[in-house]
Amino acid sequence: MPELLPATSRALLHRLATAQVEGRAPSLVGAGVRDGAPAWSAGRGLVDGAPPTTDTQYRIGSLTKTFVAVLVLRLRDEGRLDLADTLGAHLGHAPAGTAGLTVAQLLAHTAGIASETPAPWWERTDGGVRSDLADMVDADPVKHRCN
Repeated sequence: MPELLPATSRALLHRLATAQVEGRAPSLVGAGVRDGAPAWSAGRGLVDGAPPTTDTQYRIGSLTKTFVAVLVLRLRDEGRLDLADTLGAHLGHAPAGTAGLTVAQLLAHTAGIASETPAPWWERTDGGVRSDLADMVDADPVKHRCN
């Protein structure tokens, strides 16, 4: 890593500590880049009993909804999908009962799909990647039929 002045490193660590306190975060990691290369990083708090590092992976939970919506709208802007497209048009093996739902319904949370996957996955997941969408929903994922 390129060397930073000691005063700069202290100022960055102070900002990180302040962000942790003000955000009431149990832990966090901060980093800075200079000329395309990491120039500084530090972690505060504990994750599984150890200070976090730049290799620590945090679960981001519901924040993914925002990322997915932005990416879907970018795909729409590029002409790669239409909000009126059905889930079945883009996922060849859509879970039973979901193939006719539209992208717009999914983004607007009006598709009637259960808001949470069946327990215990969402309660204490290790955050691993799921191999198949269908293994996250029960036999009838659409709980509230919309017309």
